[in-house]
Amino acid sequence: MTKVFYSRYGRKKYVDDVVPIVKKGYFAVLLKDKHLLLTYPPHVEIPELPGGEVNRNENFRDCLFRKLYEETGFDFMLDKGIKRFEQTVNYFDETEKSWDVCFVYNQTFLLYDANNYAFDIHVPKWKTPENGYAEWVNLDDLLSEKTKLNYFHLLALKKLFS
Repeated sequence: MTKVFYSRYGRKKYVDDVVPIVKKGYFAVLLKDKHLLLTYPPHVEIPELPGGEVNRNENFRDCLFRKLYEETGFDFMLDKGIKRFEQTVNYFDETEKSWDVCFVYNQTFLLYDANNYAFDIHVPKWKTPENGYAEWVNLDDLLSEKTKLNYFHLLALKKLFS
């Protein structure tokens, strides 16, 4: 049976007889003064929300603590957030050498009111510990798609802010 998988860019791939790998991830949606924190992972041409796949024996707090540090340089722990959105997506990574590797990715997005933190949203894009970049971007620019964003993260933002 043919299944449809999507890349982080929203590109479709039709696959027959694939057994996808199941994975779970958490993403922090940090909102401060109508700006969201985005990351630009190395070798990825489109920004994403900070977060990602859970390592073995990690809970959501440990995962977000680790990913926030790697992807932004921020070293702090988050709680449960003010709003939560979950989605399960069929995903394939265009950077993988084998195009046969597909995932069923259970994603949880946690919205945080970052006005309670001492973030400066006016700083320019900065280099991160994993050699990517991070920056604060206007929420309206993301929702209107004026600023591009990971396909699945955009779907989640539209649900969180509908």
